[in-house]
Amino acid sequence: MLYAFTSSPKTLLTHFSTEKPTTDMAFSCVSCGLCAHVCPSDIDFGHIFSTSKKTYATDKSILKKYGYDGVRFHQKNSFSKHFSTTMKFSKGEYTHMAFMPGCALCSYSPKLVQDVFAHLRSILPGIGIIQQCCGTPTRMVGDMAQFGVYHAQLENDLASMGATTVVSACENCYMSIKTYAPHIEIVSLYSVLAQHGIPKEAMNAFGSHEKVALHDPCPTRFERHLHEDVRTLLKVLELPFEEFKYNREKTLCCGSGGMLELTNPALAKEQMKTRAEQTACGSIVSYCQSCAESMSRGGKNGLHLLDFIFNAKEIAHQPKQGVVKKWYNRYRSRKRIEALKDTP
Repeated sequence: MLYAFTSSPKTLLTHFSTEKPTTDMAFSCVSCGLCAHVCPSDIDFGHIFSTSKKTYATDKSILKKYGYDGVRFHQKNSFSKHFSTTMKFSKGEYTHMAFMPGCALCSYSPKLVQDVFAHLRSILPGIGIIQQCCGTPTRMVGDMAQFGVYHAQLENDLASMGATTVVSACENCYMSIKTYAPHIEIVSLYSVLAQHGIPKEAMNAFGSHEKVALHDPCPTRFERHLHEDVRTLLKVLELPFEEFKYNREKTLCCGSGGMLELTNPALAKEQMKTRAEQTACGSIVSYCQSCAESMSRGGKNGLHLLDFIFNAKEIAHQPKQGVVKKWYNRYRSRKRIEALKDTP
């Protein structure tokens, strides 16, 4: 995203020595962490832009210009009783654990969330489930005061469940809890599946499938054990795959990071297309639902790793779904969770 505003990072840094980033620059940063990782001088442009966003966020008229009404609508509903819930179970060895699917997965497929959780209950008896947002959209636009309110609500909900360990299917949720709630143990769903196993019907089921490209989400670019666990799962599936040139800790943003679709829609669309076109494969698999959807918007067939593990007989393409359908899916997901019984 940096090169949308400059041909030389050095020139931009010189400019910042006398002036802070413009609002357009600050709100076009996806906070992916790549700049700092590859910069030979250890300059963290992401931190510069993030700090600027926090400063600008104190002026609600500036936030409004960059789509904050959409963020506020999303967050208010996400934390409401209509779209969030918790379910704790009393029997089993793992009552201290809670599965957190994340907003995007619940919006995509209530059935997939239910199938994943049913499998988790079979391998981790007693695990609970929380359908709740982690507050990342609010944090990404710099409103740290409101993020603190949302994060506190999430922690309170987890505490009410007695959950000290969270199993996350969402990379943003994973990093948010790891960063802002270090007293809570965070574990990736994909690491759990790599360790405890996937449903038998999915094992070795995709040997004849067309080759897909694997896209690593940028929030967990430095979680090397997670990268390995995901690739282990692909091998268990026998799903032929290839790596992007820029992968793992050097992965590129899918275009939806940092709430870019609201703050700079044109740049988001351009990045989605750019990333999707970096592979000749027709299908791109990720372990982040937002990334999968971005790859579809970029012109390829975006799929989630969980589609292969739990929707093996059904999935060829993810259905296109509008905003209303996604919110309805989240409502349906909540209702399914609340209908669960204490024994699987």
